Amino acid sequence: MSIKTAILPAAASILAAASLSGCITAGPDPQDPYADFNRQMFAFNEELDKAVVEPMAYGYRALTNEPVREGVGNFTSNLGEPLTLVNHVLQGKLPDAGATFGRFVLNTTIGIAGVFDPASSLGMARTQEDFGQTLGTWGVQSGPFLVLPVLGPTTPRDLVGKGGDVGLNPLNYPQFQNDDAIRLGVAALGGINAREGAIETVDELRNQIDPYTTVRRLYGRTRAADIGIPYTEPNDAQEVPNDELDF
Repeated sequence: MSIKTAILPAAASILAAASLSGCITAGPDPQDPYADFNRQMFAFNEELDKAVVEPMAYGYRALTNEPVREGVGNFTSNLGEPLTLVNHVLQGKLPDAGATFGRFVLNTTIGIAGVFDPASSLGMARTQEDFGQTLGTWGVQSGPFLVLPVLGPTTPRDLVGKGGDVGLNPLNYPQFQNDDAIRLGVAALGGINAREGAIETVDELRNQIDPYTTVRRLYGRTRAADIGIPYTEPNDAQEVPNDELDF
């Protein structure tokens, strides 16, 4: 992947976030001004998941066992360590950056390309940072909650952050034969592995009175906790029945 190829998605995300407010009509609820649009996209994503992603997740579960799925999860998580390291540095968390570097080296070598996780066994806990979190620590406000087709829950800040992650991840720059296809394949495998692990959680979510509101609150709460800032609950009549849900 060339530098130009890596930067294009970042620029596209920035432009998309900048123009979204002009493309979506705001509603009367200041806590969720794009609720009508969001609910339509939420329903679209639900149907897409039920038709395509969920059956793939069940098929993947049927074809693999738990140790294999754990290894896949370890492998894809290990590939995210360099991006976490960069964001630790951008946030000024240099000790965490050093610990993440140590994890990556140990798991990539002794852990056989990250399939195993000896670092955690040695007490080196995994952390995860992205550019959306970095922007949050720099004081950038999240903006209104958004649900986008395929991408799912996000905010303008996190949408820019997703583009930034592509441009900042050092693993996106080495060039080799079929590099783009391999990266896409690894991303798809990681996504299916993650969806398999969330089968029961998604089923529980769908049993909520208002799944959309539950997801919106959980997303806001989780991102605030990731950044380390307070989270104010939206003033909805619908409460989140189960705080253990996590997306």
